[in-house]
Amino acid sequence: MDLVYVLAVWVHVGTVAFWIGAMFFEDPGSDRFFSRMVDRMGGVGWYAQAVLWTTGIIMLNHRGVSIEQLFSSEFIATAWGKMMWAKIGLVLLLAGFQLFVGHRASKVVYGYVFVSFVIVGISVMLVRPILF
Repeated sequence: MDLVYVLAVWVHVGTVAFWIGAMFFEDPGSDRFFSRMVDRMGGVGWYAQAVLWTTGIIMLNHRGVSIEQLFSSEFIATAWGKMMWAKIGLVLLLAGFQLFVGHRASKVVYGYVFVSFVIVGISVMLVRPILF
């Protein structure tokens, strides 16, 4: 297995864990260590997005999927392509949530966390295809 791919997977998974974990500790009014750390960093969401998109593209290229192929109807018609686009759509939904809701307290945050876990589940299914 290619070292770059292995590193991309580790960085991708680690960033997802950090990003989801930060959602639980992101409380601007709190005095807890992690809350202060996340607040000081200006939130981790945008940094995580940059890392996740970069490592995601590296992993797609390793699987032989170029950016052009990602948008092709032949790729989208496959079961793997549909799952990938479901994941991309949910990630874009979360990015929009982060952009428009941000740090404001909201019950919608629970939906944000749920969608994050759905993305993780889809990611596992893409790597270990059990449905197709």
